[in-house]
Amino acid sequence: MNLFDLKDPKVIKQMNLKELQLLASEIRSFLLLNIPKTGGHLSSNLGVVELTIALHFVFDSPVDQIIFDVGHQAYTHKILTGRASLFATLRQMDGLSGFINYQESIHDQWESGHAGTAISAMTGILMANYQQSKPTSVVALVGDAGISNGTSFEALNFLGSQKQYKGIIVLNDNEMSISKNVGSFSNLFAKIRNAKWYQGTKKTLGKITPRFLDRFIFQTKRAVKSFFQKANIFEDLGYMYLGPVDGHNLSKLIAALKRAKKAKKSVVLHVVTEKGKGHEKAEIDDVGVFHGISKPKEKIESMISWSKAIVMILDELQQKYKINVIMPAMTVGAEFVEFAQKYPGQFVDVGIAEGHAAVFAASLAKQKERVFLPLYATFAQRAFDQILNDIARPNLPVVIGIDRAGLVGEDGSTHQGIYDVSMFNLMPNIKIASPKSMQEAANIIYQAFTKSEGPVVIRYPKGQILEEKLTFEENNYEWRVLKEGNHLVVLGYGSMMDKVVAKMNAEKMNGAVVYTTWIKPIDEMMLHKVLKDNNRVVVYEEQVSAGSLYPQILDFMAKHNYHNKIINIAVPNQIIEHGKYLDIIKRLNLDVNSIIEKIKEFSRQ
Repeated sequence: MNLFDLKDPKVIKQMNLKELQLLASEIRSFLLLNIPKTGGHLSSNLGVVELTIALHFVFDSPVDQIIFDVGHQAYTHKILTGRASLFATLRQMDGLSGFINYQESIHDQWESGHAGTAISAMTGILMANYQQSKPTSVVALVGDAGISNGTSFEALNFLGSQKQYKGIIVLNDNEMSISKNVGSFSNLFAKIRNAKWYQGTKKTLGKITPRFLDRFIFQTKRAVKSFFQKANIFEDLGYMYLGPVDGHNLSKLIAALKRAKKAKKSVVLHVVTEKGKGHEKAEIDDVGVFHGISKPKEKIESMISWSKAIVMILDELQQKYKINVIMPAMTVGAEFVEFAQKYPGQFVDVGIAEGHAAVFAASLAKQKERVFLPLYATFAQRAFDQILNDIARPNLPVVIGIDRAGLVGEDGSTHQGIYDVSMFNLMPNIKIASPKSMQEAANIIYQAFTKSEGPVVIRYPKGQILEEKLTFEENNYEWRVLKEGNHLVVLGYGSMMDKVVAKMNAEKMNGAVVYTTWIKPIDEMMLHKVLKDNNRVVVYEEQVSAGSLYPQILDFMAKHNYHNKIINIAVPNQIIEHGKYLDIIKRLNLDVNSIIEKIKEFSRQ
């Protein structure tokens, strides 16, 4: 069928098994053709094609509520709910979101870009449905990595004790998150998948059963399982456990989901899928390279990603100092794969558990070990309490790397790295740096590991940086003059500052530009120098201004009785949706041309 003609998932309820299998094949081909054109999450979506079709076949969305944990695996869901024609705009400005989006469809029931929230969200829906007497089904599709997140554990513990509610948790077990799964839950799922009872019943009973014996064989499997398998954690928590079920066998998926739907208590349905199914390289990818793909970009000679630069700095320092890296499930994205292989004793991936990672790092630092904690800016927010109470409060020397700082573009509102400065700025003892170059980053990290007595945050964007041969010396918390000038001074940090300097030079504009490497502590000596000559001041930040550098400068001015005219140019404190980086900054008037026009206008006032 023409996927563009799909407007309502009810259509597939009229299809027979053969037609559903053909639909799955067409959707997988559609994804393989379209995702490389726009970029997006590839492997996770290829792995849940049949599962998503089965969910919509058995349940009646949106009356029955289907919740996707994270949401980046919902592309088939988007196609079945009438959005195939929008895939050419995937992750682009004003186009189709790469995640669940409330504004796109009534079928999008839970909007989250961070793993581990689906079961908690389901409990809220279940309680509301119970109070409103709505006899509908609620299903949460959770990955095997997402279910090991702390929030998932809390929700599992709660829901298992609430006998008045009945929720269905579909555990999508593909042995992968973004990087390879770690932890006891992962090991538990592996034991269940590889158990003799599962393999035997899958190969024999599962193949020879006629439909009228299906129910009998199901009970037989349960008996076999209970004989050979030790106690199941989900059953111990109060759930009915079903599975494992082949996640690419539509007949068995539909049968299992129907059983889950008829159950009288909350259910965990364990589904085994193959991440990247249909894409040969993605199927054998046990690292996570094909988790998300981007449109091909031209490689600029001598340039490397900021993530790679930070890893190279740590590698150099590792030759002289033992540095431990505590990684919360971003080994591939943060480019630590080779580092992890080279220093297995100093690298630990704790999975999707940012709060645990922060406490782990704090404890290591308390035991006089050097520790680097890399976090995406958007995920650092999940460890707010642990960083504040367990790292900042006792002033422990953890070096926190904030990757993807600033606007990140296509991943959208849940992933924009525009709140970290405000978050860290309110914490006592923490120092915050935003280096301009690889060498400057090396100096900051070196100083943090050898001289600092407390936590240091080093933030770096998603883009590229010039690769440099490194030396190591102290940074001394100083700001740097990028351009000399009179009457007006632009203070700021981030990759935009070089463009501002180039544009001001090209237009022969008077005025100085100062790169504020350290956001906290501020360089008071330099700030006195800037303010004492009554210069006008422009503060630029690719951050929300609340709690950032700008209010610190205002406080400094008030304290020292300066009355300079001052403005700030920053990200507005609003939700920033997905789109290409250049499109976003232009819409927000944060591109270099808009900045220069604001500076000119301010100069004329």
